[in-house]
Amino acid sequence: MFRKQEDDLVNHYIRERIRQVRTLAGESQDDLAKKLEKSRVTVSDMERGRVVVSAADLSLIAAYYERPISFFYPPRVTVSKDELSQLEEELIIPFSRLPPTQQRIAIEYVKQQLDITIKAADQEFDEQYAEYKSKKGKTSKLSVTTVDINSEKLKPRKK
Repeated sequence: MFRKQEDDLVNHYIRERIRQVRTLAGESQDDLAKKLEKSRVTVSDMERGRVVVSAADLSLIAAYYERPISFFYPPRVTVSKDELSQLEEELIIPFSRLPPTQQRIAIEYVKQQLDITIKAADQEFDEQYAEYKSKKGKTSKLSVTTVDINSEKLKPRKK
């Protein structure tokens, strides 16, 4: 089952890249269909996922748009287990075993936690800055210096 989901994600990525390269070239589905010697409906079905893009068609599309085949495949990131800290390993390995829906939920949860952390840090900074400003105002006066641009030596003068 996991393999099927992974295949679906790869096929989705390929379809999106085909649509992306076609639209960036300013071409319609009909234009691509003529190059592939297929109908516009077939190209539409490819882009919508109703039919799987064959290796032969993908090869023709890559050649036509002057892109390497790898352009149409999702990047694969591999990290050696030796490169992970113990904490990262505790997070990543179980995460990779989750089904995609649960992975999305986990990612949303982590994003929420990050937002909460950032807001708390911003609030703490604002409080510290307000405290700093109140102490600064009590201990010394700020002097404002302006520069007379008409002076030959550009002497600072106090207001």
